Amino acid sequence: MNFDRSEQDDSADKRWVTGEIFGIGIPADIETLISGGTDFLTKAFHRSQALAADNRVSAIIDAKEFLGGGTGKKLLLTVAYQLPDPTLPERLFIKFSRNFDNELWDRGRFMMISEANFAVLSRSPDFPIAVPACLFADVDPESATGLIITECISYGRNGVEALYPKCMDYRVPDQLGHYKAILKGLATLSGTHRDNRLPPGFDSKFPYDPRMASGKFALHAPEEKILQRANRMFDFVARYPRLFPDNVRTDEFRRQFIRDIPDLVAAEDRIRDILFGNPDFVAFAHWNANIDNCWFWKDAQGTLQCGFIDWANAGKISVAQSINGAISGAEPDIWNKHLDELLTVFIEEYAAQGGPRLSLDELRLHVLLIVAAGGVAYGMGAPIAIERDIDDIDALESYQDDCFHKNENARIQLHMMRKMLDIWQTRKLGDVIRQLQ
Repeated sequence: MNFDRSEQDDSADKRWVTGEIFGIGIPADIETLISGGTDFLTKAFHRSQALAADNRVSAIIDAKEFLGGGTGKKLLLTVAYQLPDPTLPERLFIKFSRNFDNELWDRGRFMMISEANFAVLSRSPDFPIAVPACLFADVDPESATGLIITECISYGRNGVEALYPKCMDYRVPDQLGHYKAILKGLATLSGTHRDNRLPPGFDSKFPYDPRMASGKFALHAPEEKILQRANRMFDFVARYPRLFPDNVRTDEFRRQFIRDIPDLVAAEDRIRDILFGNPDFVAFAHWNANIDNCWFWKDAQGTLQCGFIDWANAGKISVAQSINGAISGAEPDIWNKHLDELLTVFIEEYAAQGGPRLSLDELRLHVLLIVAAGGVAYGMGAPIAIERDIDDIDALESYQDDCFHKNENARIQLHMMRKMLDIWQTRKLGDVIRQLQ
């Protein structure tokens, strides 16, 4: 889209930047947006064509900061329009890229570049999956200062199920049904992309770099360091056995895992070649469609449907990576009893939408290799984070302890480590790796 930039805001105030997509001044934080008031919102919605030229935002009824998730600040906003329109959402969710109160989270601001581009492109009337209706999104790529304004999903109301927190699936009814809905939605999007039915901007705004993609599965450490982390991880398991399933607490499994590490290190390049060697696996995808980044409802026929939020870092990736991201927070039963069933849901819908027909065996191998390489590269650092965030780990009864309900980071870190260890033991990932030779 090309837009006249004659209305750019030339203010030297660093709280305003000029967005790359629509070419108008955009606020960097909550206070600045509120000070811009209905004039800014009206101008932004006119520029994006979300609001008719003869209509305007007439009032801000309520504004409340939303506390949740990492990276940038978030705002819940309720507005009124001069000419009421049932197609215009009044409850808005605004996500800023910047968090000036947290330097660590503020470093994640560059994710807004891809997310803003996705939000604007997703406004296509024939977009294949449900995403929050975007009224405006823009970002300054140099500073990565930007924001996205969408409808606010009404979790727990109007037929929409309540929000399910990440890595607490033991509270989710019909876990398998929810993951089938997620994987069908992911396959619909990726298959549509492979059939060249997404807006053209998806190819120009989201180029594919195989070297960068494969680099995410590099081990980033020598074998000696990896072994040190592995032993520290199993020392943690031994100290706090109530947090882990029986099958990963044995001395035999610890010895086997340690013996598997040199084989994983030796196979690192081969694993990356496999994961990114088949172009049939590459498509536009959501990389982190975990259950907390979804919303669910039942259609008129009673079929569970799924919509997706939080498109940071979305792009052309391996669909196996997308699947792994979606089910990474699932309970062990999903992985141990239903993995092939879920992969088949993806395979069938991916092909139905025009994508290549994938082999179940090959797709399963890709997913398991991602668990192995990703788990060793990132998952074994969990004990440090948990010991930092939880004061009295000895008092915890299980991974479902109330303490983990309140501490999201510790809960996620523990779950990802437990999941990786359980899959390693049940799927014999060491043998899977050795068979690659």
